[in-house]
Amino acid sequence: MRTRILSAGAAVVLALVIAGCGGSGLPEDATGEEIYVQMCARCHGSDLRGGTGVALVGESARSIDKPESYLVQSIYAGIGRMPAFRRTLSDDQILRVAQYVMRQQGR
Repeated sequence: MRTRILSAGAAVVLALVIAGCGGSGLPEDATGEEIYVQMCARCHGSDLRGGTGVALVGESARSIDKPESYLVQSIYAGIGRMPAFRRTLSDDQILRVAQYVMRQQGR
């Protein structure tokens, strides 16, 4: 009986992990801002000034002088404590959110 309970628990955990990798729920044509609000603002702040995640604008923003490719790669593969979004967002969505961040940085 205990083995069945443990197996059922493992199955639930696996289902939750798989569901978490199933996508963002955003439409494919979502704007960079829409993607940011849903996927990034919780950690980087609605004003991009940081929180759990690093600041993306302002004096403490370390990515402000980095090329677009740096932002795209960071979103795609993750960096530091930030998770990878390659399984959650399409390449086009990743590019749009990176470009949105750059516009907010004044670039």
